[in-house]
Amino acid sequence: MSLAEEICEVVCEGFKVRKVPVGYSVLTPWTWFSGEPLTFFIREEKGQARLEDSGLLVADLQGMGLDLGSENRRALLASLLTEHRAFLDDDDSQFATEWMTIDRVASRIPEFLSFLLRVQDLLFLNRDKVRSTFKEDLASAIQDRFEGEAEIILGQAPIPRLPQYIVDILVAHRDGRNIAIFAGVSDVSVLQAVLFQKELQIKGIDDFTAFLIFEDMNGARVSQRNRSIAINSDLEIGDWGGGRLEVVEKVYRHVH
Repeated sequence: MSLAEEICEVVCEGFKVRKVPVGYSVLTPWTWFSGEPLTFFIREEKGQARLEDSGLLVADLQGMGLDLGSENRRALLASLLTEHRAFLDDDDSQFATEWMTIDRVASRIPEFLSFLLRVQDLLFLNRDKVRSTFKEDLASAIQDRFEGEAEIILGQAPIPRLPQYIVDILVAHRDGRNIAIFAGVSDVSVLQAVLFQKELQIKGIDDFTAFLIFEDMNGARVSQRNRSIAINSDLEIGDWGGGRLEVVEKVYRHVH
């Protein structure tokens, strides 16, 4: 039985296998998020073979906004890779399996296909998960910068007489000053930050500084109108997408 016949026997109808210079190209009946058919390759070298993507998937994912520099997103990707016995070849920016004998390749195809289908989920994390990931990245960076100087408190109302305002990240500095950080991931969170700042002014609370940090200042999840309201308010503003280090240093300077 030829390799092409063996592949078709292991998986299902709807696949098209053709010989190419590196080995075999396999066109699947499923589509990539871009609408193009999902294709992978079987590369053969010196009596061994491995499965690998088309070489464009990583670029496609990053082009659609997947930030592989994010520690949390990288961890999610690593978990998927481990689960499916695949890896990201950084030299070629390809998803691939390890090299194996040619007679083992067909049996690994369903597992590799499962990975290629599931990796797309990183683009379609539900809103709460995306929000959580950004907050975790931000909180981790703030924690590292203020280590030994401040207590970092997440998701609490720090002012008893303002219990309706849940602050995403509170920096309680040892000198008594506090920084209340709101993550700007939605219109609601932006307006909450604006109202919190107004309450500080009205009630004369001067030991708190309110920050609004956008995940992406130009992102679609916050309307232009509400971005303008926030920028024109007395909030301290940061743009995580425009420079993470600069944002953290801006926060740090407010207690130094």
